[in-house]
Amino acid sequence: MLNFKEKWINSVGYIKFIIIFGAIFTILQISDLMLTQNALKNPEVREINPLYGQDWFVPFKLTMVLLIMFTMSLIPEKSHALAKNSMAGMIFMYIFINMNNLYFLLSS
Repeated sequence: MLNFKEKWINSVGYIKFIIIFGAIFTILQISDLMLTQNALKNPEVREINPLYGQDWFVPFKLTMVLLIMFTMSLIPEKSHALAKNSMAGMIFMYIFINMNNLYFLLSS
């Protein structure tokens, strides 16, 4: 069983991980939005989500980052490793989404 100091150090490290995740995920969200806005200017691109053209979608995507960070901060200490893996999975997912959008933007 961990004492109070060790638990506090572990939780501070987890909060730092969540903040770093939020910063990286926000950058990926913004780059996704920029790529998509450029792709939407080209009518030949059919693979892009049609919701990207809506005015409410940009604040929704950026609010999603904060909601994910808040949810991950509520996860119990026993599940922090699983939460870290899921956050890393989301970052990799968005990297591949951005690569896909960049491909369609450059290929058209």
